[in-house]
Amino acid sequence: MAIHIINQAQDQTKALNNTLIYPDLEKTISVPLGIGEFYEACKDYPILFGKDQQGNWLALALLGYNNKNVYLDETKKFKVGKYIPAFLRRYPFVLVQDEAQNNFSLGIEEGALEPLNASNQERALFKEDKTPSDLSKNTLDFLMRFQGEMRASTSFIKELEAWQLLVEKSANIVDETGQTHTVNGFFTLNEEKMNHLSEAKKLDIFKKGAIPLITAHLISLNNIKRLGV
Repeated sequence: MAIHIINQAQDQTKALNNTLIYPDLEKTISVPLGIGEFYEACKDYPILFGKDQQGNWLALALLGYNNKNVYLDETKKFKVGKYIPAFLRRYPFVLVQDEAQNNFSLGIEEGALEPLNASNQERALFKEDKTPSDLSKNTLDFLMRFQGEMRASTSFIKELEAWQLLVEKSANIVDETGQTHTVNGFFTLNEEKMNHLSEAKKLDIFKKGAIPLITAHLISLNNIKRLGV
């Protein structure tokens, strides 16, 4: 995926092509979640914990198995009423950090740009006065908030790890044909350890605001068995 960094000099006459869809969505079986998404995501998806290639903890919404996203309809769009994670909603935009890691720029997939014309003015990247459009400003704000929520997710899972409340698990999913598929390599809360914590430790976890997030995670695990239906 080629990423273009948006700037006024090059993109004064460009607009967003809103027909672009997330690539290989039908094969996307997990996406990262921000901390604020737990309460909506837990209604539809299993929320699991894992690590990225750099070893950083992530909260993940499990969307399917065996390279198949089971939450899409026949048009390859999410089924009506299903929560769409922010990671997918932000597409085709992305944050691009500079080499000094001090500042961020708004990037976009190259194929998502089209010439500005009379029919796509509301999707312009810049206004006539050469300042960022509402679309660009709102998208950058959305991505900055999402990045903050992603960091908060990582911090939350690190706390669970420090409390020794994580356990590696695997799950068997039976599809509509009766075939069993195994999903492994993820972590969940160790409920047995949680139940045997001291009252002082439970109070500490409560004071840190982790209980609602833990509850959402545990509720979400019931969705694993629904993936094969």
